[in-house]
Amino acid sequence: MKINNNYLKEQLKHVYWLNGGPCAGKTTMTKKFVEELGFQTLGDDVLKYRPFTSPVEYPALQFPNPDLDWNKWFNKPVDEHCEWLFQIVEEMMDFFIIDLLTMSNDKPIIIDLGIMPERILPFIPEERMICFYTSDEEIERLYYFREDHKMILDCINAYTINPEETIKHGNKSMVKFSNEIKQACTKMGIKTVERIPSMSVEEQFRLVREHFGL
Repeated sequence: MKINNNYLKEQLKHVYWLNGGPCAGKTTMTKKFVEELGFQTLGDDVLKYRPFTSPVEYPALQFPNPDLDWNKWFNKPVDEHCEWLFQIVEEMMDFFIIDLLTMSNDKPIIIDLGIMPERILPFIPEERMICFYTSDEEIERLYYFREDHKMILDCINAYTINPEETIKHGNKSMVKFSNEIKQACTKMGIKTVERIPSMSVEEQFRLVREHFGL
């Protein structure tokens, strides 16, 4: 089933999108919008959608799963891992859009999800999208050590042959993922904001609100 993009654009005109790679402040900004401006939000829940999928139609959504060889999974080639990151978001969008449409339109919605901008520009215009990014070094310093990634780090430490090298390898995938989204957003004229260590949460929040006209 395909949903008409013009209809989506009309029905989702209260949706604002925080795009970009990891460790750039998307989650923090989402919390600010929810707590201070009363926005709604919608999390990306792969496990919620997986039971409704088949491996043929949604191959990326089948992973990760408990039957994996975790050492091979975390050490797969960077291009292959990055391709999976983009594909799983693409597959998830079939369900994510439906969930968005079922949410109340009485309050605006803020979404925190890194995705290639061409996938959502047909119904989320550039004035309601912003791309956050940070340096490669910041991603390498922070990604696997965030509190919300503790389960990933625990898995790496428990099931990979060389956790330290696995983390270094995994960081290459996250850096590539971030850079490709940022480059695509820049090419398409989407506003980009670099989160640098000296930037305060309040300053980043101000820049986002200013772009969104809020």
